[in-house]
Amino acid sequence: MWVIDFMKKFLMEGGATAYVILGAGMALIVLAYDRLSFLYFRMKPLPGQVLDQINQAILNRKYMEALQICNTLKDIPQIQVIKAGLIAVESGREAMKSSLGSAVVEVSKDCDRRIPLISLIASVATLLGLLGTISGLIKTFAAIAKADPKLKSEMLGAGISEAMNATAAGLVVGISAMIVYTLCISKIEELISQSKKTGYDFVTLVEQSEREG
Repeated sequence: MWVIDFMKKFLMEGGATAYVILGAGMALIVLAYDRLSFLYFRMKPLPGQVLDQINQAILNRKYMEALQICNTLKDIPQIQVIKAGLIAVESGREAMKSSLGSAVVEVSKDCDRRIPLISLIASVATLLGLLGTISGLIKTFAAIAKADPKLKSEMLGAGISEAMNATAAGLVVGISAMIVYTLCISKIEELISQSKKTGYDFVTLVEQSEREG
């Protein structure tokens, strides 16, 4: 298989840093799968029809009915915020707002989990590529200085190949990590924004229901 052959050649020609870069690449694959699947597939949007039912129940001050609807749904950040508000709605305005704020923080913590590691890989992989380039050139020039003149060109070519392999691998992993990180941050900002808006809308509905009541 060409991928395995490429990996073997890369590890043979990339020097010591090739193994570290490969490890960073494998870690990135695991983290990317975990975070992208969580943010884009597991975290679901709140259906508009269900939201209308919940809002109507809140306006009618049927908080238990709204809570029962929420309990039938999971993996929806907006529902997590609404449930927190419903649980604290009878405890006073300040307690309710505090509960809503805590729910938004929890949503943010769930979304942000392990995201800094992806950012770290993006930075470290690029630097590892640079380190591989420098170490490869140092090793090459040190060997050339003591080598037979007939072998110098061959050794120089092998050394430069090692340096360029490390650079290319570091850039590939680093750029890939930056893309994954950007996709994750974009989705996280969207989810947190929706959660905050849901909290504001919940407070507005409760106040409206109290005025009408």
